[in-house]
Amino acid sequence: MRQLIMIIVCGFLSWQSAAQTLELRFDGQVMQLSLAELKQALPVKLVQIDDPVYHKTKRYQAFELTALLNTYGVVLDATKHELVTTALDGYAPPVPLSALASAKGYLAFAEEGKADFQFESVTLGKSTTSPAPFYLVWQVDAKQAAQLPWPFQLVKIEKVDLAQQYAAMFPKTTSTTRNAAAVQRGFQLFRQQCVRCHSINLQGGVVGPELNAPKNVTEYWTDEHLRGLIRDASSYRYRSKMPAFPELSPQDIEDLLQYLRQMATQKISKP
Repeated sequence: MRQLIMIIVCGFLSWQSAAQTLELRFDGQVMQLSLAELKQALPVKLVQIDDPVYHKTKRYQAFELTALLNTYGVVLDATKHELVTTALDGYAPPVPLSALASAKGYLAFAEEGKADFQFESVTLGKSTTSPAPFYLVWQVDAKQAAQLPWPFQLVKIEKVDLAQQYAAMFPKTTSTTRNAAAVQRGFQLFRQQCVRCHSINLQGGVVGPELNAPKNVTEYWTDEHLRGLIRDASSYRYRSKMPAFPELSPQDIEDLLQYLRQMATQKISKP
């Protein structure tokens, strides 16, 4: 019995130790970083955050996210890469790279005045939990906060190659591709707004129709109607499951159309 208790205790301590380590993956490298190592490499910031998870203002001990990436040599190109954060339960939201340029992101490891990994509990349904070991927070206004991920219990940050992650739907543009920049912008918008419901070459969501194979949607819908459908599908179909996208600018919609046209040249063969 004593041996069993010791095994359980040792297993718990081993899990706890692993949970308090941040795994950083990029360019074939895997780094396991303890909090002590992070403190040695990075300045600790005290940041005040209007926190939408707690629904109140909080103050955290944290590392600036861009400083962490720069210190460990993580180089990101928004047209080629994605930054994915992974929590203990496997939840893995991507971090929009545009946010890193326009907003201050921080990796919090404790509340101000508390010991390492100490946070007020977060209420989730009928239970409570701690955001430890790491919690991604943003110093932004309420409107921006609603558009950003706030994952907690983080244990991994990974640089992902988009061409590998989204191989079937990644646009293969070159320096001679017409409107290449617009195509890449359209791809980013498609990943952010459309992929949860729609697929390209059978990669993506299944709620909405496949948009590329065997017929690309631009081959049987006119540009005028596609613009209207993307803007507000309910103006074409009553009780449409597709939401309206009033936040998309005319340029955003044109970029999406450029992406779809490009993918018409990259169709998969019959599955």
